[in-house]
Amino acid sequence: MNPVGEGGFSEVITAKAPAPGWWLVAGTGLFAVLVTGSSFVLVATGRRRALITVNVVGTMVHEAGHALVACLTGGGVYRFRITSPDSGHVLAWHKTWWSSLAITAAGYSAPPLAGLGAAALLHKGQAAAVLTLTVAMSLLILWVARDLLTLGCVVTIGGIAAGALFWGPPDVQVLVAYLEAWLLLFSELGGLTYLVVNRMRGWESGSDDAASMAEQTSIPGVVWIVAWFALVVWSLWTAIPLLWP
Repeated sequence: MNPVGEGGFSEVITAKAPAPGWWLVAGTGLFAVLVTGSSFVLVATGRRRALITVNVVGTMVHEAGHALVACLTGGGVYRFRITSPDSGHVLAWHKTWWSSLAITAAGYSAPPLAGLGAAALLHKGQAAAVLTLTVAMSLLILWVARDLLTLGCVVTIGGIAAGALFWGPPDVQVLVAYLEAWLLLFSELGGLTYLVVNRMRGWESGSDDAASMAEQTSIPGVVWIVAWFALVVWSLWTAIPLLWP
């Protein structure tokens, strides 16, 4: 257990975790694959599986990507909303066409890049840093969350990270951090597949990120989908050697 007393806070968040066993890395990775598989089941059959609920981690980071880039490019966020484990919406404002483009592109880019960043930290034994960033992100999102479902999802994710960080033994910190990293790396595969299948069925939505990018750039949405797929694959290719013990 990690008590938080005088000088304890900095010690907790900078603590170096023990190296994980291969079984933990493989087990958390397999779980993330199963969660992604439940997304594919939803795309193919329209039927939800309980495991898809866990994908809310990726959804939160997807929407946080939109929100973060809005703030970094001189804009802001009015509202942050998670509508289901695999969908959400950020109401943001921007100053320029370039910032609008960056905000839209950031959604599907954020989870794989965040997963890669988490893998780099875990490679250095910094599981506590991964959990600290998760708690910080959750606290920031609470400022712009307005509905009960979003509040519940954000508090749950932030609470699990905080519980593992401040009261969990090192092995639990490693378990939670590795699970989060794998979930982020895989999370957008289901969402991107959904965009492809919708277009194949003629159900293209003018409001999804790919359609929005196409409208702003005159570059077909399928090009942006392929680019996001490539980013996910590259992130996985780069992260796996970092995560494997």
